[in-house]
Amino acid sequence: MCPTKEDQMRSSKRGLVTALALALAVTLLAVASTASARSAKSTADITAVFSNIAETPTLDPAIAFSSDGFEFVRNVYEGLLEYVPGKPTVRPLLATKWTVSPDGKKYTFTLRSGVTFSDGEPFNAQAAKTGLDRIKGVNQGPATLMANIVSVAATNASTLVITLKQPDVYFLGKLPKLPFVSPKAIADNKAAGDDWAGKWFATNAAGTGPYKLVSWQRNSAINLDRNDSYWRPFPNGTPHKVVLRVDPDVQTALQLLAQGKIDMMGAVGPDDSAAAEKLAGVKLVKQPAFLVQVLPLNILKKPLDDVRVRKAIALAFDYQGMVDFYKGFAKPGNGPLPADFSPLLRKQPSMKQNLAEAKRLLKEAGHEKGFEITYLGLKGLSYEEFAGTLLQSSLAKIGIKVKQTLVPWPQMVEVMSKPDTSLEISFLNQSPLTNDPTFMLASSYNSANIASKGGYNWSYFEDKKIDAAIAKLSTIKNDAVREQAVAKLNKQIADLHLNLYIAQSILAQPVRKEWNVTYENMDYNYLVRF
Repeated sequence: MCPTKEDQMRSSKRGLVTALALALAVTLLAVASTASARSAKSTADITAVFSNIAETPTLDPAIAFSSDGFEFVRNVYEGLLEYVPGKPTVRPLLATKWTVSPDGKKYTFTLRSGVTFSDGEPFNAQAAKTGLDRIKGVNQGPATLMANIVSVAATNASTLVITLKQPDVYFLGKLPKLPFVSPKAIADNKAAGDDWAGKWFATNAAGTGPYKLVSWQRNSAINLDRNDSYWRPFPNGTPHKVVLRVDPDVQTALQLLAQGKIDMMGAVGPDDSAAAEKLAGVKLVKQPAFLVQVLPLNILKKPLDDVRVRKAIALAFDYQGMVDFYKGFAKPGNGPLPADFSPLLRKQPSMKQNLAEAKRLLKEAGHEKGFEITYLGLKGLSYEEFAGTLLQSSLAKIGIKVKQTLVPWPQMVEVMSKPDTSLEISFLNQSPLTNDPTFMLASSYNSANIASKGGYNWSYFEDKKIDAAIAKLSTIKNDAVREQAVAKLNKQIADLHLNLYIAQSILAQPVRKEWNVTYENMDYNYLVRF
């Protein structure tokens, strides 16, 4: 998935690697992760300070759907399931078990007993239904994940039944992004024209998560404290206090990290990771990342409507030069989906520079003398500027002149969202929101998501057969058959050369050495769940 507007704007401040982002969350509570310097203290004395590029504009979990919002929501709220730390698989959370009907449309969840919200309200099936009804009623952010839900029913206090319009093998992966709020908080704080207490939840919180909100100092920090009524024990070394602070400048934040004034950072791009690793007392947490960086080719603009021309451009690009820029924290891209989604995807070869073949294709297409195009990148983001410069030097070797334009994110969206003003080639970070590859494919290649309709299909590619093939994937029950279908479609789209798949980043985030953390890999950005 592509990043939200907020994510892209913030990325210009910190060399941010975002996406529909990739948010990788550190899990301390679930894995009892501490290190020697911390374990010498009693658990109650431990405070974790996390630095991010900016803060969420709202605390409402039915709206906070950007990376900064996830950072708060992850620590205060919970859903039926959660992702296994570091893996794109789910496990029980507020639901202890579930069954699926033979037709794949009805999911019956058994809920965990003894769980309460931070305001003392009991969690049960009716509370879960109210929480999902609220997300749908607010109809923002996470509501997009409920589009396939027909009904939600609390059949008894401990049983929740969710019925879908059509089978979706990836449905369970959406549930960690559908958090529950206290029904009591809704009832106590709703008002005329505000049935879901949106005004209250924008600055307050009532969830079942391990932490509760203490204070929010705007543009400075969100302070959390242990939720004493939390249903899971706090393992030794787990922080009882968490500070989510805002540090827009990466260099300042790195200095604070080296001084021990903050414990870990999010949203550090690979161009800053190498420098961070050299700091005293700091280490990098390195893991696979589900991020693909692409240069969309706008097929509305001639001669990019010719697949031979698009392939020539793809063959001319210096992929190794892009990987070298990341100093070991990236690998060449090999298609629309991150290679780590499936072993079959890893087998698909990455594109390699072949200038002779690129020239041959241009000649065959009638453009032997070349032409001029414009590259649009995000102003202030070093790797997007470098990608444009590398594109200029690469395409010059086959006679294509590239003009580079760098603008702020809102202007970039405005330019690309209008067919008349859209430019030939641009830059996007693409990553999944859940473990559903169809969500990522649809965001960039489905006809419904072309840029003029507000989506991230910046190639303006429309093909009903591709739309149908993407939609079909989530209905294939057999895992092996589905993986084959995903890999086949991934290659089919790659062979259309609608994007240049220039790199797949490797997660490398700076953390104080005394912390032992594991990152999750299903979000928009590099975040922390304690």
